[in-house]
Amino acid sequence: MLKGIIFDMDGTLGDTLQLCIEAYRGSVRELTGRTPSAEEVVSYFGLSDRGVLGGLLGINPDAPELPIDTFVRIYCERHDELAPTPFPGATELLWKLKEKGLKLALLTGKEHYTAEPTVRKYGMEGVFDLQLYGDPYYNAKADNLKRAMDAWQLSPQEIIYVGDAPSDISLCHSVGVPIINAAWCSHAATEQSACLALAPEYRLSSFDALEPLISKLTS
Repeated sequence: MLKGIIFDMDGTLGDTLQLCIEAYRGSVRELTGRTPSAEEVVSYFGLSDRGVLGGLLGINPDAPELPIDTFVRIYCERHDELAPTPFPGATELLWKLKEKGLKLALLTGKEHYTAEPTVRKYGMEGVFDLQLYGDPYYNAKADNLKRAMDAWQLSPQEIIYVGDAPSDISLCHSVGVPIINAAWCSHAATEQSACLALAPEYRLSSFDALEPLISKLTS
């Protein structure tokens, strides 16, 4: 029986991909005068905030001169414009699941720099039992899935991950965790073939379909 649900953030709880891309592009433009393409920014995704920014600027993510404050400022300034609200019903569903006694976690490639402002803006503060963030040097989601299982003392089949990217499917399967492939974001169609080729346990094209599926899995 399903006892814990782990959620991605970008493209899963909110349509925030464009916000992330434009915050990185704006940061590099402000700092260097060069505007990277969206494709260049996305090529670093899987790394955390500092990892992506460091890659775009050619700076070690742990270097004290990494201008993370500039990136966070631009991200927060553009949040209301580019991703003002979560997907309809997302916040309400999280609180409903928590009230039912399910363990909930946020597991994102973001770091606290941008994850926490979005959690606050979307009214999700306090709903997650765990908030697990990315690493600037590698995609840490598989390791963080293991950390969640250890913290909750649950087996892979007692939890499920909800995420949108093809890499989410691969990383979940690498540790035996089933996934609900979130295909309700604006960029879902461009990744459909790649996601289906990886055979997610579930693929939902509507956020409204998530609650009935979770109810079935927890009954």
